[in-house]
Amino acid sequence: MRVATFNVKHGEGPGGVVDIALLARSCAALGADVLALQEVDRNLRRSHDADTAAVVAEACGMAHVFGAAIAIRGGEYGNALLVRGSIADVEVVPLEDPEPRSAIVARVEVGGLGISVAATHLGLRGAATGQLPILLDRLDARPGPRLLLGDLNLHPEDVDRLRRGYDRPSGGPTFPAGAPRREIDHVLLDGLVATAAVVAPLPVSDHRALVVEVEAPNVS
Repeated sequence: MRVATFNVKHGEGPGGVVDIALLARSCAALGADVLALQEVDRNLRRSHDADTAAVVAEACGMAHVFGAAIAIRGGEYGNALLVRGSIADVEVVPLEDPEPRSAIVARVEVGGLGISVAATHLGLRGAATGQLPILLDRLDARPGPRLLLGDLNLHPEDVDRLRRGYDRPSGGPTFPAGAPRREIDHVLLDGLVATAAVVAPLPVSDHRALVVEVEAPNVS
């Protein structure tokens, strides 16, 4: 199974042009079974009033759910979770921050395997260190295996200090996209084993995508 997280910067490319069709094609090229997207617009003028998560999900052939963090002028901005399977028991968790943040926590099924998943974009200026434990509490209250994906705005050493035994496969720096220096996009695993992790450059956003191949060791 392939899982990925990608901060899409509302579909904006390096030249400042928002191209939702290009974003959708780029996400489809990842071939992910579980895909977490951050900085996703819905019905906002800057992204051509698109329901971005729905457009990307259609291109990928995946089910999806959108979780708003901020309401902006008749539209919304937040996170999306896409799954090549089914999504149930969805909860959108608000996270206290000077800029409102949120997470999607859900139960998904991919290829007959049930997984508890959290998809999120955590805060800046130290807020993420208080937000990540909240999400791990929510995940730990759900059945395993468990998966957390997102732009955590935390360096690896900070994630390692907070991750409570979850594995953190590293693909390397993801930001800024042109010449990545910061490893702030992460995947955390509990009851799943990573077999490979890579950072994928794409022609949209100021982040690269983190893509991780995983296995469930007790499922043949």
